[in-house]
Amino acid sequence: MSTSAKITTTTYESFKDLRTGKYDWRVPARILNLWRGHTKTGEPFKSFNLLLLDNKRSRIHAFVPGEIASAVEPCLEMGTVYLFKNFTVREYKKEDRFRCIHRTIQIVFSRDTKFQELDETQVRIDKAAFDFYDIGDLKQLSQQTTYLTDVIGVVEEIELYLNNVRNRLGSMQTQMKFHLTDGRQSVKVTLWDELAELLDVTLKEDLEYPLIIIIGCGRVTEWQNTVQISNVAATTFYINYAHHSVTQMRKMLKQPEFAEYQKSFNRRSPPQLYTIEEIKNLGNDSIEAEVLCKVRIEQLTKEETWWDVPHPQIWKDYSNTYFTYYEIVSFMFKFELTLYMNRYKLLIVASDGTGTIDILLGNLPSQKCIGKKAQDFVNEDSEDCWPDSLKSIEKKDYTMKLVIKLENIKHKSPIYSAKDIIEGHNFEYPIKHCEQSYEEASGSTYHLDSMSETN
Repeated sequence: MSTSAKITTTTYESFKDLRTGKYDWRVPARILNLWRGHTKTGEPFKSFNLLLLDNKRSRIHAFVPGEIASAVEPCLEMGTVYLFKNFTVREYKKEDRFRCIHRTIQIVFSRDTKFQELDETQVRIDKAAFDFYDIGDLKQLSQQTTYLTDVIGVVEEIELYLNNVRNRLGSMQTQMKFHLTDGRQSVKVTLWDELAELLDVTLKEDLEYPLIIIIGCGRVTEWQNTVQISNVAATTFYINYAHHSVTQMRKMLKQPEFAEYQKSFNRRSPPQLYTIEEIKNLGNDSIEAEVLCKVRIEQLTKEETWWDVPHPQIWKDYSNTYFTYYEIVSFMFKFELTLYMNRYKLLIVASDGTGTIDILLGNLPSQKCIGKKAQDFVNEDSEDCWPDSLKSIEKKDYTMKLVIKLENIKHKSPIYSAKDIIEGHNFEYPIKHCEQSYEEASGSTYHLDSMSETN
């Protein structure tokens, strides 16, 4: 099935011409991507998917059912050109989500499907093709889950290390974050698990900066009123790829609108691990730096209240804005909820083998550590005014990310602020701010693998 073959331009068709009701298709195409989805328990499906590109620059998604997958997959190679014959064209179902291209049809292989490897000199097919959307248009795409999206941009900022985070389901995942800009607007990108790890490895290579990245088949979502791109099983990335769009983007870097972004291209090192003694001796060059420490929480400091009520400043920000009556009622309801919602403010004493330190845990680190909101404990009775659930964090080991403030260096303030916290000491990578840890993580393209298999 993988022997080379020679064909002429009169013996094959294009994916542009596909329609249902015909079976004996003959289309030469390059395999751009191969992936398989996973069950909700993480088990990979036997079936898998292909993204194909023909010589007319037309792409199509191909589904290979599980009953023939084990025989077909060893004969296919990413990037290679084949002549595909005898496949079925099917309409997507309305409920099919995360389609890798903006088409209403896909092709399905069967036992009668044949393919032959073609000599690159016999048919000209591009190495890659994309259907780019402007970053400014992603807001609308974030409101749907039918299609995935191709995006290109210059890396505005990047954290060159993986983060260990706990997702909204309570499972640990790895993630990497950065921003892409086209010089006019910017979008946040969050890659998860295997794709994040692959990017981490790639970034250690000798690359040309500024980086230009293409995200292929990315999922556009909206999280906390911010549009962002994440990955699903079909998602790929290309760094400084040999494509005319990348060449054009690099030329645009000389335009004035890119000036404000170029300062953020330098590589950044992850926060370093310090002992308590070393943290207390940091100098002026560490102001606003983030550092890691592995400590044990000895006790909660009882001289401080464990909660406070924030004073929201949101109303004055909108004082000159026109609202309808219903918008004012809705706004004031949310305002009152914020005004009377208690928040954590825990002052703890922590130690390691080199000394002790006072650390202030704000609302988000405390909530991540304890697992409940401060409001849940307001009415909890306790003899010493401390909810029993709060005292459960004492005498336990944690890894913390501290922010070194000006007051700690210049004025020798003994209280340090924690930006994040996670239980235990067995973490090699820096931990990410807990507010971001509950973003919607990546998923699999379930619809591509739940199709009834072809007989």
